[in-house]
Amino acid sequence: MTKSFECSRAGVPCSAKVTGETDEEVLAKAVEHAREVHGVDLTQSKTLADYARSLIHDEATEPR
Repeated sequence: MTKSFECSRAGVPCSAKVTGETDEEVLAKAVEHAREVHGVDLTQSKTLADYARSLIHDEATEPR
């Protein structure tokens, strides 16, 4: 099942959505996106990384 993360669900005014097959894959893509686009290094803060991980969800259960 595809998993996804969206910046907008974290309260960031950004329409980016990253997807992957596992939480780890999605988190890695989200970390890269945050660094490249927003200038934020999620690897430097366990709290931010944990928050991003908590927002990863299965595509099938995505709220509308």
